[in-house]
Amino acid sequence: MSEASPLPLLLQLPACREQFVEQVARSFGNACHSYTSAARLQQQVALDALALLPATPQGHLLDVGCGPGWVHPRFSGYCHTFSAVDLSAGMLAKAASQQLATDYIQADAESLPLPSQSVDTVFSSLMLQWCQRPAAVLAEITRVLTPGGQLVLTTLVDGSLAELKRAFAALDNKQHVNHFLAVSDVIAAASTVSGVRWQFTERSYSLFYADVQSLARELKALGANKVAGRQSQGLTGKGYWQKLAAAYDAKRSAAGLPATYQVLLITGVKDGR
Repeated sequence: MSEASPLPLLLQLPACREQFVEQVARSFGNACHSYTSAARLQQQVALDALALLPATPQGHLLDVGCGPGWVHPRFSGYCHTFSAVDLSAGMLAKAASQQLATDYIQADAESLPLPSQSVDTVFSSLMLQWCQRPAAVLAEITRVLTPGGQLVLTTLVDGSLAELKRAFAALDNKQHVNHFLAVSDVIAAASTVSGVRWQFTERSYSLFYADVQSLARELKALGANKVAGRQSQGLTGKGYWQKLAAAYDAKRSAAGLPATYQVLLITGVKDGR
């Protein structure tokens, strides 16, 4: 591992929301070509989320935070047509190369350039955790959904990367790993959006790595290592990384070093119809 190899870090959010949004778009845009090959968790979670939709093609689907669009060929089993939205121009261009969606729209999930009640289904997997105001995103998704329409979303929640957090904690008391909302906070955000019958299910996913370097490389390939704008502070230096690796190695099992992710699956049906 190089001395500057970054892990997913979050010490300070930019005070300006526009700056934060721009930074998220840039980070994931830089990863548009490496994302799919590294997205083991993302693919598993998205497939589990798709299984929550009726397995009968119906209406128009909106994919919010579509990324490179690896899941798009599977949408034909769940809708007649679909539109894809992403904050990152790079990710959107990668998805558009498949030419499967009717529209590819670069937009913030808090401000979708779509008419109210214009889509029958909303799908969004592992996008919400990168939004500063989840309640606003959920309200906007509800706005564009037709009465009786269905939504399926997933998001990372508190408890994700717990092993990595504990390894860092053995070295210092700084916050090095992204802070994810508690399940109760996400549910509270959803409760501010009226007119939807919400359901929530939490699942745990574990991935295994040969060493902490492998985990770092995967996170970097996903673009998830710099989304909060945290600059390296005290993390360069071979000695520090050796100590981190030793602390993490205490969690090693026969399968390797674990990285556990807590995922909240959110489903909802909009009132009406």
